[in-house]
Amino acid sequence: TRAHSDVHGNEEVDKHAKLAAESRQNNSPIAKLPHFLRFGALPLSISALKEVHRKATHIRWAHSWRKSPRYARMNRID
Repeated sequence: TRAHSDVHGNEEVDKHAKLAAESRQNNSPIAKLPHFLRFGALPLSISALKEVHRKATHIRWAHSWRKSPRYARMNRID
């Protein structure tokens, strides 16, 4: 059995969700969307923001490390 089978309106919601997933043409008109969804992508989760920040920090660190005089010395040891 489905978890939400007894919830009123669930079948209708499922039908609309499937239509929206099939094509952008089936999405709600922009005027009917909540204000924060009208302009661009969905807001990111905190964990997604942390991951983006971690990757960007690692890239900056790696770039700085490669330019460091210590990098050349350490590379010779390896």
